[in-house]
Amino acid sequence: MMKYLTFMALVLNFNSYAGTLFPDHDINDPSLSKATVMLQCQKSLMYAPRQLEAWCEKAYELGYWSALQFIGLHTGDGSRYIAEARKHAEQGSPEGIIALAYAYKLGRFIDRDLQKSIVLFKRYLDEYGDVESEKMRVGSTHEELLAIYKELGNSEKVAEHKRYLEQSKYAEAKKAMFKRQLEDAGISLGKQNQ
Repeated sequence: MMKYLTFMALVLNFNSYAGTLFPDHDINDPSLSKATVMLQCQKSLMYAPRQLEAWCEKAYELGYWSALQFIGLHTGDGSRYIAEARKHAEQGSPEGIIALAYAYKLGRFIDRDLQKSIVLFKRYLDEYGDVESEKMRVGSTHEELLAIYKELGNSEKVAEHKRYLEQSKYAEAKKAMFKRQLEDAGISLGKQNQ
């Protein structure tokens, strides 16, 4: 009996938190910002799966083509997402190039193909590697290539990308960015984790 009561308390407690994690916005409210709609799309995957397609379709209509990834994860059919990623990659969009590279790396919604992933990640670095606003994504791309080459057993390429990451101080920049994001959210890790 005690186990049942404890379980019910946990379920009821989770449901009360879910309401705050997934605000009850009216999807037809014209004053909703594009960012709010996309956030509802993202959060619905975990907190309101029955509303996911509606929120994500609305986000897509507002210009967030990446919302199609959430629909694909929910339905198991990511063909629209892959089509959009391809279209944007062909247009030279960094988001499209990276999205398609990750899809090939992970085999998400598409056959896994590490060589195609490498080509796309390299293309991204060639086209956007020197763009200051892309600095963090450039570092992350080097991390991804390091992981792929490690899986393929190419120690020379592993060393090349490891050198880049060390010289660019990417790990420190990533840690500082994470710390800033936590502080912006009002979360403190305390002195022991800094």
